[in-house]
Amino acid sequence: MSSETPTPDARARRVWSLGSYPDVAPTFLGMAARLVESVGPIADDTVLDVGCGTGNVAVTAAGRGARATGLDIVPAMLEEARTNARIAGVEGIDWRDGSATALPFADDAFDVTLSCLGHMFAEPPDAAGRELLRVTRSGGPIAFTSWTPEGPVPAMGAVLADYLPTEPDPSPPPFLWGDADVVRERLGDGVADLRFEPGTVRTPVLSPAHYWEKATTESGMFIAALEVVDPADLPALREAMLETIEGFFEDDRNAVPMPYLRTTARVA
Repeated sequence: MSSETPTPDARARRVWSLGSYPDVAPTFLGMAARLVESVGPIADDTVLDVGCGTGNVAVTAAGRGARATGLDIVPAMLEEARTNARIAGVEGIDWRDGSATALPFADDAFDVTLSCLGHMFAEPPDAAGRELLRVTRSGGPIAFTSWTPEGPVPAMGAVLADYLPTEPDPSPPPFLWGDADVVRERLGDGVADLRFEPGTVRTPVLSPAHYWEKATTESGMFIAALEVVDPADLPALREAMLETIEGFFEDDRNAVPMPYLRTTARVA
């Protein structure tokens, strides 16, 4: 008897429940702050943080006077976000369980909609893009950050693909949200004043092996993928990964740079 294929939302809940994203999230605090800054003053605005994770953007926005809502598909993430808000001394954030491809909000519900990496993993991506626009009032800003295709994680994903079963109908890579041409096509005439700003965050590690260890213990994406790799292939996969990471590792900083693209626009 064959088991049913899990839905994209079910896969996302499982993947992002694996590993230890709360240990990774502090690396992205600066990126979250710059994302909030990119839309200008937000005091008293209603602000939605899509794929809020542990609350980096929602807490930052609320700390600057916004009426913030944070949405994530993993309940455990929302618990972490509530804890972070309490520690930060920020109150009044509405934490909601839900999917980026079917946001549980009315049309034009928010003055501002933001996403720091969260939307980029939603499937299908066109639905995630439509939802960002749908829930934002006309003329209101949207802004999001995404890893770019030339970064270390996409490169590692390409290595990993050689060791995974072939998918008959693979989803578009999430990192295409970091390609300006793809973003223009996906958002189309639904936005105006579309702008792009590159940036970089750095993951502090002692070596390529240290980075790979963190990926295989903290990243749900890699943990889930490794579950279907033939155990006999794991040593060769590790060596290929270390060689790939070596090409990015900055030994003068003890870090791996992770380039991202910040997109800002106004809903037409």
